[in-house]
Amino acid sequence: MVRDSLIPVVRTESPSKRLFSMFGITIAIGLSFIVSPVMAQPEPDEPAAAAIADGSEASPLLSEPTTPDALFDAVVLMIDLARPRLARAYLQRLLSAKPDDAALLAMRDKHGPAVFLRMANLESLQPGSVTLLNRMTAAFTRFAGDEKRIDRLIDELRGAPSVRDAAILQLRSGGALVVPRLIETIGDVKDEATRELLTYTLARLGPEVIPPLLAALDSPDTNLQTIVLEVLGRVGSRKTAVHLWYFAVDKNKPPGVRVSAAEAVARLTLGNSRHASSLSQQMALKSMELGARNRLAGREMLLAGPNGKVTSWYFDPMTMTVKRTDADPKDVALHAGCRIAQQALVLSPESKRLQALLVSLLLARARNVTPWTESLPRGVGTAYDAAILSGGSVVTESLRDALRTGNATTAAGALEVLRTLAKRNDLKSKTRRGSALASALNYPDPRVQFAAAMAIVETDPTESFRGASRIVQVLSRTLESTDQPVAILAGPKPAQVNALAGLVDQSGYRAHISSNGRDLFREASSRGDVQLVVVDANVIQWSLSQTIANLRADSRTAWLPIIVVGDPAMISTVTRMIQRDPLLTYIQRPGNLEGLKVQLERFVSGVKSKPLSAAERGEMARAAIDLLGYLGEGRRSKVFDLRPAEAGLHSAIQNPDLADGAIFALAAIPTASAQDRLATTALQPGLKAGPRERAAAQLAFHIQKHGVLLNRSRIEETQNAHVDERNPEVKSALAGVLGAMSPTPAKVGQQLRSFEIPGPR
Repeated sequence: MVRDSLIPVVRTESPSKRLFSMFGITIAIGLSFIVSPVMAQPEPDEPAAAAIADGSEASPLLSEPTTPDALFDAVVLMIDLARPRLARAYLQRLLSAKPDDAALLAMRDKHGPAVFLRMANLESLQPGSVTLLNRMTAAFTRFAGDEKRIDRLIDELRGAPSVRDAAILQLRSGGALVVPRLIETIGDVKDEATRELLTYTLARLGPEVIPPLLAALDSPDTNLQTIVLEVLGRVGSRKTAVHLWYFAVDKNKPPGVRVSAAEAVARLTLGNSRHASSLSQQMALKSMELGARNRLAGREMLLAGPNGKVTSWYFDPMTMTVKRTDADPKDVALHAGCRIAQQALVLSPESKRLQALLVSLLLARARNVTPWTESLPRGVGTAYDAAILSGGSVVTESLRDALRTGNATTAAGALEVLRTLAKRNDLKSKTRRGSALASALNYPDPRVQFAAAMAIVETDPTESFRGASRIVQVLSRTLESTDQPVAILAGPKPAQVNALAGLVDQSGYRAHISSNGRDLFREASSRGDVQLVVVDANVIQWSLSQTIANLRADSRTAWLPIIVVGDPAMISTVTRMIQRDPLLTYIQRPGNLEGLKVQLERFVSGVKSKPLSAAERGEMARAAIDLLGYLGEGRRSKVFDLRPAEAGLHSAIQNPDLADGAIFALAAIPTASAQDRLATTALQPGLKAGPRERAAAQLAFHIQKHGVLLNRSRIEETQNAHVDERNPEVKSALAGVLGAMSPTPAKVGQQLRSFEIPGPR
């Protein structure tokens, strides 16, 4: 069967491939002369273990290291052996030796840069490990930044084999930082032999050159693209292939680029470049979508340095070479995801799934760099405008996908856009899990819930819908000063569940225990504040699979993160469920708080956004007050029951910034308790006169609309307060309350007889 997507491949061997073979033999011979003396070193004569300088712990080494290289080896070994005190002692001796640039670069070349970064992130080795990382980075930068030295080494590549081999080894010490100069040189070279030599040299520099080479693919020079693709096919890994698929299957790319890319992808994914003809566009789209989704989920982030940044490479069209900058690791991953998703859309532009994926990545990236107290930036070139122009259907698909995969940041961004795009019809159930907007009300993140409530209220529903009751619950909960999340637990052994509940409590949740799977589901589906489910692998009265299936089938619990707790041997029973459900994980039964936190935070951190700040809580509370007041007007009060918000509104009156709106919203609730709360507010002696006056005025309107719902003692209290009140505005407002109560003729007569008639003026 012949497919249009098959990649034509020319089978002739290029000169560069012959160079790879010949130079590989030469390098191997050269390395043998370098390595042999090292291997020939005699073993130490003293077998006794030495002690570190302070004598506090014996070293397992046969003899004490003295050279910088040996000391660094000792530090690495002690880390691997979990001997932090010894590692710290050897590190201090290494720093005291003050190794020069050559020694530092030799360590880096031997162990790789990741070791320095890993050491810098170990608290037990700080600040010495950070100092060593900074010294190594400075030495590395000085080496790679010396263009004259690099140019000299490049010139030596044309020399005798021994000179060439030594030059390649020194260039390899420079790693990624020598790539820009090599790329510039390749662009200037005219003869094919020298170009092939430089291509071979790039490939010999190892995996460190992958990031700058990927950036070089943005070059408009197709010859350079071809060289870079060939090198990436040799130094890259299976993960590198996701960046090359686009060049392999896009029919608009020049044939040479397509062939080089196809051979590189085949070598990295199928083991041999001869399989390039079996590559297809469908394979490319599947791989690219997975790669973009992994970056959206935070699974492809680079390890950050002590400054919280990573090195990011980009192609500069002005200088026609690659450059580097420090950037946020999450933003770097999301940027790469955006690029991959955008390339996939070039191949399949009408795919709604890919459109929603790119919108999700754009919104996640924008939301990641925008403070939560601010709205997403708007205008030409912003993620917000790109999402708006995509339409409500695509953004809704982005929201649904974010809920399904547990990405709170993307969900919050999509809901912000849907405040403009959402319509009333979007509240109608369209799948077994219901409307995406309504489902977001149950997602276990307060920002997502609140954003969903705002978006739904602004559609101005004319009739009730599934999940309508959650609106008032979500809005009223923002009026509380704290929002401690609830975790529901269930297991067959009370002692184990109680012990686990204690640890969950200490982790920041308010634990509620259910005796079995059925009760757990009933509890989780009836509450609006559940943000975590913890279930024992041996749960009874609904098995584990039944319990999880029922939680996922109900829109109120479909998006809750679920942690299954059990022994290591039990994980095989849930492996398939975990693979299908990104909001499900399995942890080993923790023995202490630290054991739970390590496993819990790793899972929950991806599901929830950052904790709410005090400023955010204030903004959300003010918005909730306005929305509750809006819902209490006219026909909306028939769609939304404001009674669950009574207590929160009454408490909010004590906040001067919220008092007026809270009084207005409370007056919209047609209950005796709401009327009584208005009365207690009007009569509260410690409250300022303004809120008391407005509470009394709203109480009078409430009585006129719903009748007198106050009990006798509260009426008498109001009458007495009117007599004793000294503030004229409050006294007048209380008079309005008494007048609205339709006083008896006797009471009216008494009032009028006691009225002091002023004299003529």
